[in-house]
Amino acid sequence: PVFAMLESGVGAIEAEEMIGVVCFHPKYVTPDGKSWPGFGHMHSLVRLKKWCNEHTLQPHSNEIPLTDDEVAAGGAWQRRTPHAVINVLRAEQLEAAEGRRKTGELYARNVGVLVGKGGIGLDDLQSALENEQSV
Repeated sequence: PVFAMLESGVGAIEAEEMIGVVCFHPKYVTPDGKSWPGFGHMHSLVRLKKWCNEHTLQPHSNEIPLTDDEVAAGGAWQRRTPHAVINVLRAEQLEAAEGRRKTGELYARNVGVLVGKGGIGLDDLQSALENEQSV
């Protein structure tokens, strides 16, 4: 609700070109792509899966692509924090960061590091989150 109120406030004063919002939560879930969750959310499962397939699978390899559940978890863990956090940034900062990175490659690499073969893994990620929440 707080994120929706902040987003509505930014829209009400027509400040979308000045202010960017990015949200984080301990139970963050990757959007499924069936509806648009609004600004500040992780890319959809559909987009993440496309990027993972484009940037991590080698042509003519026997490598097994990540499942939808693994890709969704990898997206979610990029937005999980011990406590709810909303980053409010100047839009120009977001645009500058976006211009300096290759978005698809970045998200595909992050998914792989978090949940891919040889990655951190869901159990270790959950354990670390719970440990941080208890501090």
